[in-house]
Amino acid sequence: MSWHAIDALEDARDATASLLLPVDIGRWARLALIALFVGSVGSGGGGANVSSSGGTPVDGGTGGFGQTGDIPVDALPTWVTPESVFALIIGLAVLAFLVGLVWTLVASVMEFVFVDGVVSKDVRIRKPFRERLGLGLRLFAFRLGIILAVLLFIGVPAAALIVGGASISASIFLFAIPLIFLAILLFFVVALALQLTTDFVVPTMIAEDRNVISSWRRVAPLFRAEFSEFGLYVLLRFVLGILASIAIGIATALVLLVVAIPFAIVAGVIVLGLAAVQVSMFSTVGLVLLGILGVLFVAAAIATAAFVQMPVVTYFRYYSLFVLGRADESLDLVSGFRSEDDSPSTEGAAPA
Repeated sequence: MSWHAIDALEDARDATASLLLPVDIGRWARLALIALFVGSVGSGGGGANVSSSGGTPVDGGTGGFGQTGDIPVDALPTWVTPESVFALIIGLAVLAFLVGLVWTLVASVMEFVFVDGVVSKDVRIRKPFRERLGLGLRLFAFRLGIILAVLLFIGVPAAALIVGGASISASIFLFAIPLIFLAILLFFVVALALQLTTDFVVPTMIAEDRNVISSWRRVAPLFRAEFSEFGLYVLLRFVLGILASIAIGIATALVLLVVAIPFAIVAGVIVLGLAAVQVSMFSTVGLVLLGILGVLFVAAAIATAAFVQMPVVTYFRYYSLFVLGRADESLDLVSGFRSEDDSPSTEGAAPA
């Protein structure tokens, strides 16, 4: 018995190698940009805390910010007040929400751009983005609808408890336990649905020019008919995804150590230069210079993570396309990547 989910692993490896080798810097850069939106690299970062020892007490105090703290109050710019900090936090929260919304929209369109690129091996961004904008908007609305539904499902009961003034008691905890398990189960179901949408519904939308719901109706019978195949795919995808995330995290951290060296040198030069002219590093000039340097380092870190994860993201996209193509020849967008003994069709299906 031949397991398509296992056979597709080798097909995906060969297809990924044929796309990425020999190295084409332009193609790699475009794929890295696409992978930045459609990929998922878990990374944890922490800001570097810069402090100066030997701070002089203010008002003769023995502790607390502004007394014997590392940053004297008089070293901060005059515009730094509790009100301005609160307004900045609110503004950043609103900005983060808007950026997240736009990011999700662009990522939804990039899903189709990515499939077009790996299928045709002609990786472009602007033209496919314009052509796939309609399909991307539909996918964006679908994803947003699912997220909002989950938030309402979890948020409405929580809000009812808070607004209703429910007191914390043993009965509340007993009532909350099954809800917590239900929320966890819901999270996994939604995550699986979104993953299957990305892996199989998006290619179906391209192959047959369908919307999201119609494409789900198209592939749902395949999931039922080939339950063992797709179940094995989900299992392998999950395990390999964990292993790949660990490897990508380690590789990204090692590369970032090298990338951080010139930034650390420049930061040291800035601090020493400010000290030489007797300007506090927490002054407006110091904060602006260090802020610009920090933004540049974050941009470099994001670019590094995108390049490191790109081959893995490409591999997994080929993997899902090969599994789908083996399950239904009419949805096979990568038949041209197989040898003749793997598939009755020898010509690759072009994107719709």
